[in-house]
Amino acid sequence: IFKEKNSIYYFLKTMIFLFLLFSFGNIFISLLPIDVKNLSNNYKILLLFISDILFLGLIILGYFKTLKSDLKSFFKDFFNNIEIAFKYWLIGFIVMIISNLIIVTLTKGAIAQNEETIRSLLDLAPIYMLFSVSIYAPLTEELIFRKGFRDFIKNKWLYILFSGGIFGSLHVISSITSPIDIVYLIPYCSLGITFAYTYYKTKNIFSTISMHCFHNTISAILYLIGSGL
Repeated sequence: IFKEKNSIYYFLKTMIFLFLLFSFGNIFISLLPIDVKNLSNNYKILLLFISDILFLGLIILGYFKTLKSDLKSFFKDFFNNIEIAFKYWLIGFIVMIISNLIIVTLTKGAIAQNEETIRSLLDLAPIYMLFSVSIYAPLTEELIFRKGFRDFIKNKWLYILFSGGIFGSLHVISSITSPIDIVYLIPYCSLGITFAYTYYKTKNIFSTISMHCFHNTISAILYLIGSGL
Protein backbone atom coordinates (compact mmCIF):
# COMPACT_ATOMS: atom_id res chain seq x y z
CA ILE A 1 0.00 0.00 0.00
CA PHE A 2 2.74 2.45 0.95
CA LYS A 3 4.40 3.22 -2.38
CA GLU A 4 5.10 6.88 -1.70
CA LYS A 5 6.91 8.63 1.16
CA ASN A 6 3.79 10.60 2.09
CA SER A 7 1.62 7.48 2.21
CA ILE A 8 2.52 6.72 5.83
CA TYR A 9 1.57 10.28 6.83
CA TYR A 10 -1.75 10.01 4.99
CA PHE A 11 -2.39 6.58 6.50
CA LEU A 12 -1.83 7.86 10.05
CA LYS A 13 -3.93 10.96 9.38
CA THR A 14 -6.81 8.85 8.06
CA MET A 15 -6.62 6.37 10.95
CA ILE A 16 -6.67 9.20 13.50
CA PHE A 17 -9.78 10.72 11.94
CA LEU A 18 -11.36 7.28 11.64
CA PHE A 19 -10.76 6.68 15.34
CA LEU A 20 -12.18 10.09 16.23
CA LEU A 21 -15.24 9.49 14.04
CA PHE A 22 -16.35 6.79 16.46
CA SER A 23 -14.92 8.15 19.71
CA PHE A 24 -14.92 11.96 19.58
CA GLY A 25 -18.36 12.25 21.16
CA ASN A 26 -17.46 10.05 24.11
CA ILE A 27 -14.14 11.87 24.60
CA PHE A 28 -15.86 15.26 24.47
CA ILE A 29 -18.58 14.27 26.96
CA SER A 30 -16.07 12.62 29.33
CA LEU A 31 -14.17 15.92 29.59
CA LEU A 32 -17.25 17.85 30.69
CA PRO A 33 -17.72 18.43 34.46
CA ILE A 34 -21.30 17.12 34.41
CA ASP A 35 -23.15 13.90 35.15
CA VAL A 36 -24.56 13.01 31.75
CA LYS A 37 -26.73 10.22 33.18
CA ASN A 38 -28.87 12.76 35.03
CA LEU A 39 -29.42 14.99 32.01
CA SER A 40 -32.68 15.09 30.08
CA ASN A 41 -32.81 13.74 26.53
CA ASN A 42 -32.90 17.29 25.16
CA TYR A 43 -29.63 18.19 26.88
CA LYS A 44 -28.04 14.92 25.75
CA ILE A 45 -29.03 15.69 22.15
CA LEU A 46 -27.62 19.21 22.54
CA LEU A 47 -24.30 17.74 23.69
CA LEU A 48 -24.27 15.36 20.70
CA PHE A 49 -24.93 18.29 18.38
CA ILE A 50 -22.10 20.34 19.89
CA SER A 51 -19.78 17.33 19.67
CA ASP A 52 -20.66 16.79 16.02
CA ILE A 53 -20.07 20.45 15.20
CA LEU A 54 -16.66 20.37 16.87
CA PHE A 55 -15.56 17.23 15.05
CA LEU A 56 -16.96 18.53 11.77
CA GLY A 57 -14.89 21.68 12.21
CA LEU A 58 -11.81 19.61 13.01
CA ILE A 59 -12.09 17.41 9.93
CA ILE A 60 -12.86 20.39 7.69
CA LEU A 61 -9.63 21.98 8.90
CA GLY A 62 -7.78 18.72 8.24
CA TYR A 63 -8.97 18.59 4.64
CA PHE A 64 -9.49 22.30 4.01
CA LYS A 65 -7.25 22.49 0.92
CA THR A 66 -9.04 19.57 -0.70
CA LEU A 67 -12.48 20.98 0.09
CA LYS A 68 -11.54 24.42 -1.24
CA SER A 69 -10.04 23.22 -4.53
CA ASP A 70 -12.64 20.49 -5.13
CA LEU A 71 -15.54 22.86 -4.52
CA LYS A 72 -14.32 25.16 -7.29
CA SER A 73 -13.66 22.35 -9.76
CA PHE A 74 -16.95 20.63 -8.88
CA PHE A 75 -19.00 23.58 -10.08
CA LYS A 76 -16.76 24.17 -13.10
CA ASP A 77 -17.75 20.74 -14.40
CA PHE A 78 -20.96 20.47 -12.42
CA PHE A 79 -23.21 18.56 -14.83
CA ASN A 80 -20.56 15.97 -15.70
CA ASN A 81 -19.72 15.40 -12.04
CA ILE A 82 -23.39 15.07 -11.08
CA GLU A 83 -24.11 12.76 -14.01
CA ILE A 84 -21.30 10.38 -13.04
CA ALA A 85 -22.16 10.56 -9.35
CA PHE A 86 -25.86 9.94 -9.90
CA LYS A 87 -25.24 7.06 -12.31
CA TYR A 88 -23.04 5.13 -9.91
CA TRP A 89 -25.18 6.00 -6.89
CA LEU A 90 -28.17 4.57 -8.78
CA ILE A 91 -26.28 1.32 -9.45
CA GLY A 92 -25.33 1.04 -5.78
CA PHE A 93 -28.87 1.92 -4.71
CA ILE A 94 -30.39 -0.77 -6.93
CA VAL A 95 -27.99 -3.39 -5.53
CA MET A 96 -28.81 -2.15 -2.03
CA ILE A 97 -32.57 -2.39 -2.58
CA ILE A 98 -32.44 -5.84 -4.18
CA SER A 99 -30.14 -7.27 -1.51
CA ASN A 100 -32.27 -5.73 1.25
CA LEU A 101 -35.43 -7.24 -0.22
CA ILE A 102 -33.79 -10.67 -0.37
CA ILE A 103 -32.50 -10.36 3.21
CA VAL A 104 -35.85 -9.13 4.55
CA THR A 105 -37.62 -12.01 2.82
CA LEU A 106 -35.20 -14.61 4.20
CA THR A 107 -35.24 -13.12 7.70
CA LYS A 108 -39.02 -12.56 7.73
CA GLY A 109 -38.94 -8.81 8.04
CA ALA A 110 -35.80 -8.20 10.10
CA ILE A 111 -33.89 -4.99 9.46
CA ALA A 112 -30.27 -4.12 10.24
CA GLN A 113 -29.57 -3.03 13.80
CA ASN A 114 -27.89 0.11 12.44
CA GLU A 115 -31.10 0.98 10.60
CA GLU A 116 -33.20 0.35 13.72
CA THR A 117 -30.93 2.67 15.70
CA ILE A 118 -31.22 5.45 13.10
CA ARG A 119 -35.01 5.12 12.99
CA SER A 120 -35.25 5.28 16.78
CA LEU A 121 -33.12 8.42 16.85
CA LEU A 122 -35.18 9.97 14.04
CA ASP A 123 -38.29 9.40 16.15
CA LEU A 124 -36.61 10.87 19.24
CA ALA A 125 -34.76 13.83 17.68
CA PRO A 126 -35.74 14.38 14.02
CA ILE A 127 -34.09 17.81 13.63
CA TYR A 128 -30.77 16.69 15.09
CA MET A 129 -30.82 13.48 13.03
CA LEU A 130 -31.54 15.34 9.80
CA PHE A 131 -28.41 17.39 10.47
CA SER A 132 -26.49 14.24 11.37
CA VAL A 133 -27.45 12.16 8.32
CA SER A 134 -27.65 14.99 5.77
CA ILE A 135 -24.58 17.08 6.65
CA TYR A 136 -22.40 15.52 9.32
CA ALA A 137 -22.25 11.94 7.99
CA PRO A 138 -21.73 12.78 4.29
CA LEU A 139 -18.91 15.22 5.01
CA THR A 140 -17.04 13.24 7.66
CA GLU A 141 -17.48 9.80 6.10
CA GLU A 142 -16.62 10.84 2.56
CA LEU A 143 -13.52 12.75 3.65
CA ILE A 144 -12.30 9.74 5.63
CA PHE A 145 -13.40 6.72 3.58
CA ARG A 146 -13.02 8.22 0.12
CA LYS A 147 -10.44 11.05 0.25
CA GLY A 148 -8.46 9.71 3.21
CA PHE A 149 -8.17 6.14 1.93
CA ARG A 150 -7.37 7.29 -1.61
CA ASP A 151 -4.43 9.34 -0.30
CA PHE A 152 -2.50 6.21 0.68
CA ILE A 153 -4.04 3.47 -1.50
CA LYS A 154 -2.98 4.11 -5.10
CA ASN A 155 -4.12 0.85 -6.70
CA LYS A 156 -7.56 1.41 -8.26
CA TRP A 157 -9.37 -1.78 -7.30
CA LEU A 158 -7.66 -2.21 -3.95
CA TYR A 159 -8.78 1.30 -3.06
CA ILE A 160 -12.38 0.79 -4.26
CA LEU A 161 -12.82 -2.54 -2.46
CA PHE A 162 -11.00 -1.42 0.69
CA SER A 163 -12.85 1.90 0.93
CA GLY A 164 -16.25 0.36 0.24
CA GLY A 165 -15.62 -2.71 2.37
CA ILE A 166 -14.43 -0.85 5.47
CA PHE A 167 -17.23 1.71 5.07
CA GLY A 168 -19.88 -1.01 4.95
CA SER A 169 -18.28 -3.15 7.66
CA LEU A 170 -18.10 -0.34 10.21
CA HIS A 171 -21.77 0.51 9.65
CA VAL A 172 -22.67 -3.09 10.46
CA ILE A 173 -20.07 -4.15 13.04
CA SER A 174 -20.54 -1.03 15.17
CA SER A 175 -24.15 -2.03 15.86
CA ILE A 176 -24.12 -5.80 15.46
CA THR A 177 -26.33 -7.72 17.89
CA SER A 178 -26.81 -11.05 16.13
CA PRO A 179 -25.15 -13.15 13.39
CA ILE A 180 -27.89 -12.15 10.92
CA ASP A 181 -26.61 -8.56 10.95
CA ILE A 182 -23.49 -9.73 9.09
CA VAL A 183 -25.46 -10.24 5.85
CA TYR A 184 -26.18 -6.51 5.82
CA LEU A 185 -22.58 -6.05 4.71
CA ILE A 186 -23.91 -6.52 1.17
CA PRO A 187 -26.25 -3.49 0.99
CA TYR A 188 -23.95 -1.25 3.02
CA CYS A 189 -20.83 -2.19 1.06
CA SER A 190 -22.64 -1.71 -2.27
CA LEU A 191 -23.03 2.02 -1.66
CA GLY A 192 -19.52 2.30 -0.24
CA ILE A 193 -18.03 0.67 -3.33
CA THR A 194 -20.00 2.85 -5.76
CA PHE A 195 -19.07 5.99 -3.82
CA ALA A 196 -15.41 4.95 -3.97
CA TYR A 197 -15.67 4.32 -7.72
CA THR A 198 -17.34 7.71 -8.15
CA TYR A 199 -14.47 9.44 -6.37
CA TYR A 200 -11.95 7.52 -8.45
CA LYS A 201 -13.71 8.61 -11.65
CA THR A 202 -14.32 12.27 -10.82
CA LYS A 203 -11.39 12.89 -8.44
CA ASN A 204 -13.72 15.31 -6.66
CA ILE A 205 -14.93 14.71 -3.12
CA PHE A 206 -18.08 16.75 -3.64
CA SER A 207 -19.30 14.22 -6.18
CA THR A 208 -19.61 11.64 -3.43
CA ILE A 209 -20.59 14.07 -0.67
CA SER A 210 -23.52 15.29 -2.78
CA MET A 211 -24.82 11.77 -3.48
CA HIS A 212 -24.27 10.64 0.10
CA CYS A 213 -26.21 13.68 1.29
CA PHE A 214 -28.96 13.07 -1.29
CA HIS A 215 -29.30 9.39 -0.35
CA ASN A 216 -29.39 9.97 3.40
CA THR A 217 -31.72 12.97 3.24
CA ILE A 218 -34.28 11.26 1.00
CA SER A 219 -34.18 8.12 3.16
CA ALA A 220 -34.69 10.14 6.37
CA ILE A 221 -37.50 12.28 4.94
CA LEU A 222 -39.35 9.27 3.54
CA TYR A 223 -39.11 7.54 6.93
CA LEU A 224 -40.37 10.64 8.78
CA ILE A 225 -43.27 11.01 6.34
CA GLY A 226 -44.10 7.33 6.66
CA SER A 227 -44.00 7.46 10.45
CA GLY A 228 -46.28 10.50 10.52
CA LEU A 229 -43.78 12.86 12.15
